[in-house]
Amino acid sequence: MIRIALNELGGGNWTGGITYRNNLLKSIAYFKDEVEVCMISSAGQQVPEEFREYKQLVRATNKNLLEKVWSGISQKFLGTDHKLGRTIAGKDIDVVFPSTLRAAKGVGSIYWIPDFQFMHLPHMYDKKYLSSIGPKLKRYFSDADLIVVSSEDAKEDLEVFSPEFAGKVRVLRFVAHVPETLYEEDIQDAKATYHLPEDFFYLPNQFWAHKNHHLVVEALALLKKKNIRPFVVCSGNPTDIRNPIFFADFLKTLSESGVRDQFAFLGMLPHKHVYSLIRGSKCVINPSLFEGWSTSVEECKSVGKGMILSDLPVHKEQNPADSVFFDRYSASDLAEKMEWAWLHKLAAPNLELEAEARKMLPKRMQEFGKGFIDACKEVSKK
Repeated sequence: MIRIALNELGGGNWTGGITYRNNLLKSIAYFKDEVEVCMISSAGQQVPEEFREYKQLVRATNKNLLEKVWSGISQKFLGTDHKLGRTIAGKDIDVVFPSTLRAAKGVGSIYWIPDFQFMHLPHMYDKKYLSSIGPKLKRYFSDADLIVVSSEDAKEDLEVFSPEFAGKVRVLRFVAHVPETLYEEDIQDAKATYHLPEDFFYLPNQFWAHKNHHLVVEALALLKKKNIRPFVVCSGNPTDIRNPIFFADFLKTLSESGVRDQFAFLGMLPHKHVYSLIRGSKCVINPSLFEGWSTSVEECKSVGKGMILSDLPVHKEQNPADSVFFDRYSASDLAEKMEWAWLHKLAAPNLELEAEARKMLPKRMQEFGKGFIDACKEVSKK
């Protein structure tokens, strides 16, 4: 039995981390005889009902000036996370995931980096971040027992960025869990809830600049000239912390492009509605300029839904069934792919692909869980 402490991931500005941890917990559940999981959460944070079976650890805080000073000293000079060490003290933890600094002597440490976007799109970051990220990551890589990435594409980036740590890297491709109850949901209920038309494309990406929503607007404008008018439904977080005016700028572009009536923004949705809209769409679009391992692609793979995808190497690595790729800088190429899908695809699940995806999902989840547990066993000090 190996005891693993799962750290917090994500938050209001990045829901992808929360989804990652939830999917990981679902995959670990296949191996309950091998692992014991403790979930670390901040005080007052609500843990989803489905995960309350796991032991809960409340993250320690610095209660006085002495603890605050010592935390700073231990982090800077000893390379340890004093608060994390106090959080897991006496719990006989073998491994912490993910961990930026070591929690305590004898406790394995696995660092997870979702991607190296700053290498490919440096113009989306300020100079202060770009000057600090290199030394910070190299320290994390040095202190960790293992480094986990989600794709071969990210592994290649790490080997370019820090070749001295290449031997520590393990690729762990996460898989999106789908509850079987999803297939009992009536797709029409979600459409009715949000007053959506019968036919639509779905774009469930957060409104961050690199997600490339503007290209979809350009493609819609091109198709409108041909009297082809697809409808696009978007959901996700509208806040880009690196570019706070991005969403407002996007809405302005949308109105000026003359396709405002072909676009719906629904904000943050319950996950079951996200899946219903995936299944009920003609197909899902991901026009992103960069991904580490796309959650929306994994969700489509798990329900057998076809996609229109930007030509990122990582998208081709994920390779969802019944999907096409387009030049991520070409509105005309995207418009061509959207036109074909709009005229030929049905706004309904492909029952054959969906059945195959349901059949394969348990095996895929188990492979994800096993890969994670193998990494934890590799760094366990006991």
